[in-house]
Amino acid sequence: MLLENLNQLVGSDKHTLPTDARQLRAMSDTEMKQAGLNTRQMSRVRAALKIASAIAEPEIEYNRIRVTSPAKAIEFCREHFKELLLYGQQEEFWLITLDTKNQFIAKHQITVGTLRNSLVHPREVFRPAIKDSANCIIVVHNHPSGDPTPSDQDISVTERLESAAEIIGIPVLDHIVVAREKCISIQEWRSGNKF
Repeated sequence: MLLENLNQLVGSDKHTLPTDARQLRAMSDTEMKQAGLNTRQMSRVRAALKIASAIAEPEIEYNRIRVTSPAKAIEFCREHFKELLLYGQQEEFWLITLDTKNQFIAKHQITVGTLRNSLVHPREVFRPAIKDSANCIIVVHNHPSGDPTPSDQDISVTERLESAAEIIGIPVLDHIVVAREKCISIQEWRSGNKF
């Protein structure tokens, strides 16, 4: 319903954009520019898509899910970052805070990067974790390429966060890479259990 009047939303009736959310999400910025949209109009479309997704997302009993293994962490991330893994065009880095029973407290977007990387500093990651009084955390980021294979930079960021976690006292349970092909736990990846 939100996307039905999309041409009105962008401020013109000269544009013909798909009303199917999947097709619209799949459009690159270049394709939107070719359809006649300017930067402001593209931002409105992207915002409308986020709102539509939030409205359509089913209510989930976050507090009942216990993250007890890399497989559970992947399952949790696959469900709660579905939009990002399917349609993310830039790398985004997210934080999931957990309580003493490894149950969900909150999720926080830390950074939005470029097509290939997202710069992350422990300060930005642990600030919301401390605010949430988290017992532990999981960090998540997407690979817009669709290939979840962790890069050297992904491993380096994980190790840097783990070093900071030792000092702060809020352990990093895992770092999950989400992508269209599949999701990967960096903890499992480093231990040699490559999928």
